[in-house]
Amino acid sequence: MKSDFLLKNGKFSQYSGFTLIELVIVIMIIGILSVTVIPKIFTSGGYEEIGYQAETVAKLRAIQLRAMQDTSAIQCLLVYVTEKKLGIPDSNCSPPSFLSNTEPSSTIVKISEQSLSFDDQNGGYSFSFDQMGRPDQARTISIEGGEQTLIITINAEGYISAN
Repeated sequence: MKSDFLLKNGKFSQYSGFTLIELVIVIMIIGILSVTVIPKIFTSGGYEEIGYQAETVAKLRAIQLRAMQDTSAIQCLLVYVTEKKLGIPDSNCSPPSFLSNTEPSSTIVKISEQSLSFDDQNGGYSFSFDQMGRPDQARTISIEGGEQTLIITINAEGYISAN
């Protein structure tokens, strides 16, 4: 019978099975997956840093927009960086400090993971944006710990990027 291609006269057909090239390609794909994807499935390391980096960039851009829309003569939108928090502090102008509340904020990033921390690599732990959205100096802020260190840069013209 022609429709039965696996058996022809009680023997296996010449069309059954895989070619050597197909087997080699499948083994190579499995090898690539085992090296790259499989280790990420069994650990959550590295994802916290990426999440905090995205949140920090979004909140820095919100603070920058707020500074650009503030038309008052006395502007005090100071961005304060500590080991576990970054954002506009509660006591903003003098001396900057964060309250110990745990409420979510649109301008404060709080790291709750013990192994992660912020580091302002420019030495100063506070900066501000002018009405054009530019920082007082170019900044490099890193999120350190865990499996990787991620960098957030604010260039002199105000562009905020995640590296």
